[in-house]
Amino acid sequence: MIIHIVRHAEAIERTPEVPEEHRYLTRRGRRRFRKAAKSLATLGIEPDLILTSPLVRAVQTADILAERLRYKRELIVTTQLSPGFRPEKHDELLKLYPQVSEVALVGHEPDLGLVTQALLGEELSLTLPKGGTVSFKRSAGGGEPQFQQLVTGTGRIVTARGKAIDRLRQGS
Repeated sequence: MIIHIVRHAEAIERTPEVPEEHRYLTRRGRRRFRKAAKSLATLGIEPDLILTSPLVRAVQTADILAERLRYKRELIVTTQLSPGFRPEKHDELLKLYPQVSEVALVGHEPDLGLVTQALLGEELSLTLPKGGTVSFKRSAGGGEPQFQQLVTGTGRIVTARGKAIDRLRQGS
């Protein structure tokens, strides 16, 4: 299975007037993520399934991703990817979709950084940049996930594992 872990793009700042779950993408966030999603399309990413957190900013990010990848199915909104998603829930979520060979998970920090840290077997904390995607390949029998690439929130492709980890430690 190929797993793409996607952090939502830049959203409006927290304010008392806008509830957390209603925060939406900024114009800059949408523009930058379109570039990032174009890079993902260039890499030939073709998910069978796109799962997203129900929060507005994640759904908007997933929608841009689906559009750029010419994804023909419906997005699946799941509360499991809401803030609070933890690495131990990752496998449980994927087991719900045994027929899927390539999946994109759209969610939030610090959750996705923790999942990425666990998949990479890293001890130091990692942070996905806003609009960033990190991809892994896992064999059907489980085993160690193989890092494939990091696509930054501005569309830069990083294929060297060490360089990707350095960027993820910096959160950029």
